[in-house]
Amino acid sequence: MVFVFLRRYRLRMNPLKCAFRVTSGKFLGFILRHLGIEIDQAKVDAILKMLEPRNIHELKSLQEKLPYLRRFISNLAGRCQPFGHLMKKGAAFNWDQTCSDAFKSIKSYLAKPPVLATPIPGKSLILHIAAQERSVGALLAQENGEGKENGQALADFLADHLIPNNWELTDELLDEDVMSIEIEPPWRMCFDGAVHRGRAGAGVVFITSQEEILPFSFTLKQCCSNNVDEYQALILELELVVDMK
Repeated sequence: MVFVFLRRYRLRMNPLKCAFRVTSGKFLGFILRHLGIEIDQAKVDAILKMLEPRNIHELKSLQEKLPYLRRFISNLAGRCQPFGHLMKKGAAFNWDQTCSDAFKSIKSYLAKPPVLATPIPGKSLILHIAAQERSVGALLAQENGEGKENGQALADFLADHLIPNNWELTDELLDEDVMSIEIEPPWRMCFDGAVHRGRAGAGVVFITSQEEILPFSFTLKQCCSNNVDEYQALILELELVVDMK
């Protein structure tokens, strides 16, 4: 199937950077297996082996490592909330029991991190949302015939987003008409670059949702290769998108 798409879209591969018939591998720092996407154990060990922060620099080191794993840690914002007052400018570093418990809960969670699975085409996705005072959590799930496992995943999600006892729940939600949105067809972008002996040029074309064509062309002053020229064309196109909002 891979080669079918390569031939269809006339793509080329670098044989030195390709591998086939492998059961697992590392990609963008994550481990890809037939079951789904997993965290690189080295990244987990780096946090599990950390001692409790003793100063603001060690706390920042922890905070820099956690965002990489945010997709695998339910309610990460809520778990890190006790650290918030320590990160404020000029605040005294007082690592109390609340911070210690939060740090231990993150380590405990990473002892058995979840696996991100590929969605099954054609089946509906169910979005579970838990909103708290300082954080919002969401779980995107699919019914796969294994009700027990899905139920456990939802139970774990709700356990990570406990609602305080003093909160009052409300059923006064907005009308469906207010919540509805209208999605317009997206614009399409085309770009290309060409290098000549004396200069380099970039061409950009936008095709609007009404099929209107907006062409742009640029002359690049710096010397560059064909690949760099195309990257410059793409950057110019993205800058135009931002300017046109």
